[in-house]
Amino acid sequence: MLNIIALIIKTIWLLIPAYTPNNFAVVFGGGMPIDFRKKFIDGKRILGDGKTIRGFVFGVMGGILCGMIQYKIEPIFNLNLFSSLSIFDAFCLIFALSFGSLSGDVFGSFIKRRAGIERGGVFPVFDQLTFLAVSLLFAYLISPHFSSLFTREVIVTGLIVTPVLHLIANIIAFKLGLKNVPW
Repeated sequence: MLNIIALIIKTIWLLIPAYTPNNFAVVFGGGMPIDFRKKFIDGKRILGDGKTIRGFVFGVMGGILCGMIQYKIEPIFNLNLFSSLSIFDAFCLIFALSFGSLSGDVFGSFIKRRAGIERGGVFPVFDQLTFLAVSLLFAYLISPHFSSLFTREVIVTGLIVTPVLHLIANIIAFKLGLKNVPW
């Protein structure tokens, strides 16, 4: 049982740079939409008003900030995850997780618009895992150290715990008035 709890904690810790960007995007977003209010060839908005340039930029920066804080505090707690890498390698991995997270979120919005699901509409599983899958893909493609930290067990655990954490975070954001819907 302790091994499972340790694996869950390790997984969540490693995924903080992927989990946090969307929160920063919600808090600091707004302004010009990424799609510049343009429509796709199907006549529907490419993404919608919920995906903004400012939100994307601040979201990625927030994820990087969280990851670099993790890098700095790991030695205090005798952890050897991000801090086992050089600062450059850790930054590249953290950037890939953060940028990939919001890229996955944007990709998810694009697919939702094509499926006729409006902003805030529910798209179960897809909503909770697209950002994670793209984040992990970017990290895998960019970081030569990906496999040493993101073992098969960590990835599977991430796929299991992420939907639960996603739902909890969205309910909290909804209750705080930061989101219009609790999903």
